[in-house]
Amino acid sequence: MNGLASPTATSVSAKPRIPAFLLNPSVLVGGLLVAAIVLMAAAAPLVGTVDPTRIDPAMRLKPPSELAWFGTDLFGRDVYSRAVYGARSSIFIGLCVATTALLTGITIGLVTGYFRWVDAIVMRIMDGLMAIPTFLLAIALVSLTRASIATVVVALTIPEIPRVVRLVRSVVLTVREEPFVEAAISVGTSTPKILLRHILPSTYAPLMVLGTYICASAILIEAGLSFLGTGLPPEIPSWGNMISEGRTFFQVAPRLVFLPSFFLALTVLGINLLGDGLRDTLDPRIAKRM
Repeated sequence: MNGLASPTATSVSAKPRIPAFLLNPSVLVGGLLVAAIVLMAAAAPLVGTVDPTRIDPAMRLKPPSELAWFGTDLFGRDVYSRAVYGARSSIFIGLCVATTALLTGITIGLVTGYFRWVDAIVMRIMDGLMAIPTFLLAIALVSLTRASIATVVVALTIPEIPRVVRLVRSVVLTVREEPFVEAAISVGTSTPKILLRHILPSTYAPLMVLGTYICASAILIEAGLSFLGTGLPPEIPSWGNMISEGRTFFQVAPRLVFLPSFFLALTVLGINLLGDGLRDTLDPRIAKRM
């Protein structure tokens, strides 16, 4: 009796198991960086900012002071406030592009991978979309409509959808031959239930990694488009707009470029670290080697 542990003692001593990805240093560091940027964007009015669109010609290109921590730009706007509010634009666009591309790509990829007769038609369309350069598509959409957040989101989402479709399709082609899928078919399970309950869960791990890549890529490309003048309107606080406006006065006031560039690099670094960490822990082949 003494050598046997009681069920009560075993249940008390048992500790909840921490998910493996939470123990990955890349996930922790990347997650903290992303959380800090998101928290800063959400609490922008509470972190010592002023109206980022307020123009004051008398304060034009003023050096850092108590009133403007990182000085002012060529229109007298507070650089720090514009950089903090610019995080809202970048994060919103990154999340919208990633979410839209994932939802659309999952739907098309599931149908394409499961129904063989759809595969040849849809994948040729996806190949054509992948051949469209993102920058040229954005320039074309802006010239046909007008510069706005919606235009940028559409321009960045269209080239990303084929990548999601190809990933989901490859998973579906593998999983649909598994015994549990064949068993579900044999008992008369409807096609939507097979796709959503049996096949879709197998795509979660690679899609989480791909989603972080799409989000980081969208933030970078949006900054590049705004820098070229084909992204967000100049009145909207954006890191790309700030870098574009500050490049003319870089030798006089390099802070106009350094601060938005720092926030941009920090955000993309955090998202990439998070994606790399998730890949290392969620990919069974890499996890075994680790």
